[in-house]
Amino acid sequence: MAVYYVMTEPGVSLTHLKEEDARNIKFVKDGFSWWAMLFPLFWSLYNRMWLVFLGCLAAIVALAFIAEVFGVTYGGFLAVMATLFFAMEAGLLKSRSLRRKNWQTVGFITASNLDEAEIRFFDRISKTKTKSEVRLPQGSVAPHTSDTDVVGMTLKR
Repeated sequence: MAVYYVMTEPGVSLTHLKEEDARNIKFVKDGFSWWAMLFPLFWSLYNRMWLVFLGCLAAIVALAFIAEVFGVTYGGFLAVMATLFFAMEAGLLKSRSLRRKNWQTVGFITASNLDEAEIRFFDRISKTKTKSEVRLPQGSVAPHTSDTDVVGMTLKR
């Protein structure tokens, strides 16, 4: 199961969600990205993450310099480790890039894939809308009692 950030554009209200706003909601997977590991520069350009691209490019240049100074083995090991770290933090970098563009994180969804995450999120949103339309009774509510023993105590009246 993966965790997905649910992000909306600035000014989008979930209580009055329009269809075009719902189409622009982004689900960002928090976790390892194979594409970010295999092609870190192209992945950052594809996701329009310009500062991440420049940082990755600077890291590659620095690692090439380290490989030249300390040897190919040491530099290659550092390059592999840096690429693995980048791939593990790809989702976080993507969500931070969206936040820098004033996108809002409106929730987190745990799901096995993107389709399931979308279904779970929009199902939760629809349940929230129906709950807000139902009027709850005003005043204090009596606690639920039962005839069974709970943790050595009885809840009988």
